[in-house]
Amino acid sequence: MYALLKATLIAVAIFPQLINAQDYFTAGDYKRALWMTTRFYGAQRSGNGPNWLIMQHDSIRYRTSFTNDADGSCNIEGGWFDCGDHVTFGQTFFYSAYILAKAYDLFPLGFHDLYNGFDYADYVSSGNWDLEGGSPDGIPDLLQELKYATDWIIKAAPDGSTFYYQKGEGAKDHTTWVTSGKMSSQPVENGGEPRKVFKNPDDGMMPSFAAATLAIMSRVYKKYDTLYAKTCFDHAKYAYTYAKSHKGSSAGAGCGCCYGSSKSAYVAFITGASEMFAASGDETYKSDALAEQDKIEFHNYGLDYSNTHDLAPLAMATSGIDTTRFDQLKTLFLDQYTASMNSEGICTRGNSGWGALRYPANHAFIAAAWSEAKKDTTLHSFIFKQIDFIMGKNSAMRSFIVGFCSGCEKETRYPHHRNVYLRDDNPNDSAKEYMTIPERNQRFGYLVGGTWNSSDYTESVTNYSMTEGGIDYNAGLVGALGYIVSRLDPADTAGMVPVYRSSRQKKGVIRPEMLTIRQSGSDIVLLAANGGRIVEAEFFDCRGRLVARIPGGAAQLEMDRKSLGPGVYAIRGNTEDGRTLYGALYLINQ
Repeated sequence: MYALLKATLIAVAIFPQLINAQDYFTAGDYKRALWMTTRFYGAQRSGNGPNWLIMQHDSIRYRTSFTNDADGSCNIEGGWFDCGDHVTFGQTFFYSAYILAKAYDLFPLGFHDLYNGFDYADYVSSGNWDLEGGSPDGIPDLLQELKYATDWIIKAAPDGSTFYYQKGEGAKDHTTWVTSGKMSSQPVENGGEPRKVFKNPDDGMMPSFAAATLAIMSRVYKKYDTLYAKTCFDHAKYAYTYAKSHKGSSAGAGCGCCYGSSKSAYVAFITGASEMFAASGDETYKSDALAEQDKIEFHNYGLDYSNTHDLAPLAMATSGIDTTRFDQLKTLFLDQYTASMNSEGICTRGNSGWGALRYPANHAFIAAAWSEAKKDTTLHSFIFKQIDFIMGKNSAMRSFIVGFCSGCEKETRYPHHRNVYLRDDNPNDSAKEYMTIPERNQRFGYLVGGTWNSSDYTESVTNYSMTEGGIDYNAGLVGALGYIVSRLDPADTAGMVPVYRSSRQKKGVIRPEMLTIRQSGSDIVLLAANGGRIVEAEFFDCRGRLVARIPGGAAQLEMDRKSLGPGVYAIRGNTEDGRTLYGALYLINQ
């Protein structure tokens, strides 16, 4: 209680109008909504994950998905699914990753450490998948979720002339309603592996955002892993080189469906150049941004993955290239948003028929960025109206975040999303209307597309224009909530130190449990450190690829070491009592 009171008093002292603007939800409500909408990204993980929606699937073989994504010998496993389906689309992926990275860069005090975002072992151990079931591990949750994205961006930009941007094909992915784990095992024509991958588009926008995201990560992640931060910047340079050779060009989805060509390639390049300058101080990047500055104009729409013009002046200003761009951000964009509000206080710029609520969330984020930079409270009413509407302060008293309800009368319970229901029987549309979300997945944190007029919302799994969400829908919402939480209940980021690297055990923090590994003749023998039966063990090579799996059901597991070959292997084992165990294996001579 004292901590909350102290945080509130600090917020009032710095921003006296903030508490007057917020009269419906508590600081705890915003923090809970932010926890939920952040953890959502772990529910979008492709590859080895773990993806927390499916990591306890009844079938062990369906607990991971698309672990074999590759282009010849190049491993491109990982990344995020786009929405309720199982394809990775670069148009939304790189944009969303940048928004989240920029949110942390702008509002670091808004992002708490509430759970272990690397593998969710704390939730598994507690058996409680609600807020209280998590345990801090020393790293802000948003950065852990973001790192899963940047791990993939590093793979997507292996050098300056190669850039991967899509995995899977929409038409094949849409043939069946099953989990991603199940789909991985299906025939290729039904979305199974090996999936088609797409690379080297005539596009400067996606690699610009890839570079921008890695550039920010190279700055904000140094505290936690200096080597990883350097790797991020090395690959940021690769992505930037690719972007610069294609600036001004944009490409749609590789499979010819779902996403059209972008409208903002040049301004995305300005954003990328500005973030590269902020990370390096290299004047070349500054010159590149200034050379294209006349391309910044109002898009006559709303901020989304295809209309990213707002982000260019923001990046130029925050990088120190030109701080007067904050004024341009206000007059060119924010003044248009605040002048376009309906009777429920929602900005009506953007697409009203598909993913409508991403726009008020995005516009609240941009307003928050300006407010933070200028230390100005005049847009607080606008920010709160957009976010409060989404959380349930609207005419219909409906929350549009799956799993969140504080004072609302109507919860959103039927999102268009396959993994959340854990259904692998390909139900028809009639059966879909009777699906329910398993209890452990109910705090999903998924912002549905929704509507600008709350009473017009139609809740149906098959009404995907309203009930489907996506990684780009949540991104702006996470950013805006991060700003609000940074003012109402700021995080103690100075005290965050990765527990796994700490010499001291912190109270309430779960250390990773280790497998016992020994050699018996030509066999490698694995035993659970604290006893128990091992359900399954998986071996990963140094590039993160799954190379072997041993079915379990015994107190110890054995594998012929010759089947692995020389190298360094990470081992992950799951026990019958729900623990996840880890180990490292070094095989030099065979």
